Amino acid sequence: MRFHRIRVIFGKLEGTEGKFARDPSGYLSIEAGIFRKHGLEVSWEHVQGTEERYRRLGIGEAHISMVVGRAALAHYLASRRTRILGCAMNSCPYFLVLAAGVRELRGLKGQTVACREAPGANAPLVETFQAMAELRLGEDLALQLLESDRRAFEMLVKNQVQAALLPRPYAFLAEEQGCHRFESWPEIVDDPLPITIETSDTLAQEMTNEFTAFLQAHGEGIRYLKTHRDETVRLLKSAFGHSSVLATKTFDEYLNWMDDRLTVEEAQLRRLLTQVAPLDRERVEHVALEWLVPGALRT
Repeated sequence: MRFHRIRVIFGKLEGTEGKFARDPSGYLSIEAGIFRKHGLEVSWEHVQGTEERYRRLGIGEAHISMVVGRAALAHYLASRRTRILGCAMNSCPYFLVLAAGVRELRGLKGQTVACREAPGANAPLVETFQAMAELRLGEDLALQLLESDRRAFEMLVKNQVQAALLPRPYAFLAEEQGCHRFESWPEIVDDPLPITIETSDTLAQEMTNEFTAFLQAHGEGIRYLKTHRDETVRLLKSAFGHSSVLATKTFDEYLNWMDDRLTVEEAQLRRLLTQVAPLDRERVEHVALEWLVPGALRT
């Protein structure tokens, strides 16, 4: 049997000491022989740095990059040289994490909550804090909008703010440092399309059959990961240095949001466009048709 070679590259979340990859499922899929069953010889490689990953895609040193949707969309709008094959996670709502000394939401009165600007500015935070704790944002509670999730995480663990809205990996790490999440917080802050499957425009045209086989195998691999908890926890501990607690949290509360259909939800695409580059309906449809390969969009 002839195997087609596909090199997949991914980055780890900055400031997490190399612990978090957005999609670790490829390691298990390779180990279990899932890709080879579909006629593929796949490598799953860590390459840190968004620009370096784009460089490798552009010169054909890599075939697929796993990337957060906001970075992928910004690059596409600037270059028009990339295509989205699918999406392994359409949504993963943020947690509200409180500093160790804050025991309830009303304890934030007179304090500051941090959040990355794009999701924070588009969420009903004013109404939520008012309804849940009678806190008036801007009067009883300050909101600091930042350039990155990493910065919000760092400010929380350094006690520069008393609460932060964080994506789950950062929230887990903050909990390891003594912070705690507010369990009743609703799912109102999100990062649309946090795991997109990206390639170059050239490769999308040249490797249609190989990429079709990859998506079939990758979907099977995600199903394998989600139904093999012990193996996944072992992988997270051995390959990424997770503690037992961190590994189980990652499996139970983050990886469960992975979607083996590997298609892009239209509603999440619209949310992403609203955050990155607000567009009218006609341009949204145009971007969807041009940026996503045929069959990648799920309405």
